[in-house]
Amino acid sequence: MNQLKKEELYDKLGNIDQIRDIIFGAQLRDYNTRFDKLESELGNFRQELLDRIQEVKTTNAAELRSVVDSVDKRIKALQLTGEEERNDLRQIIDRTHRKASTNFEKLSEDLETTTGVLRDNLSETKSKLQDDIRNLRTYVQDELERRLSAIGNIKVSRDDMAEILFELGMRLKGTEFVPELEEATDLIIVDRMTND
Repeated sequence: MNQLKKEELYDKLGNIDQIRDIIFGAQLRDYNTRFDKLESELGNFRQELLDRIQEVKTTNAAELRSVVDSVDKRIKALQLTGEEERNDLRQIIDRTHRKASTNFEKLSEDLETTTGVLRDNLSETKSKLQDDIRNLRTYVQDELERRLSAIGNIKVSRDDMAEILFELGMRLKGTEFVPELEEATDLIIVDRMTND
């Protein structure tokens, strides 16, 4: 009985396939055709996308290479310019250093010369001033001796001497002396000198 049932089942299944084919066959073929078409279009789209990606990669790679080359050239140009500027600056610094050294040496020589001249002038001025002081001292001593000897010959009374010293004290103090006394004192001194 099991045997029979299996055969019947197979017959029924075969019939089911046929029934399904009759009912859904056109739609399934239509769906299969559509799926095949979609699969084909998807494959074409995929290939087209891969081709486009490859094209973008190639374009970008070329542009990137061009940009890298341009940047390399700029870097090299900047390096050359920087090197030239560095060399120029180094030369300017060397020239300035040499010029400054020369100027410093010249200034040192001028300072030394000027200092020597000033030293000689000061020494000469000092010698002249010392000679002038010696001459003035000699003159003052001679004049004092001459006047002292002249005064030594003049005899002055005690009263006259008191008046003279009083007037001298007033003058040193800075107060005014009575003009009449001053005239009288001057007359007395002159009178005594002429009498002697």
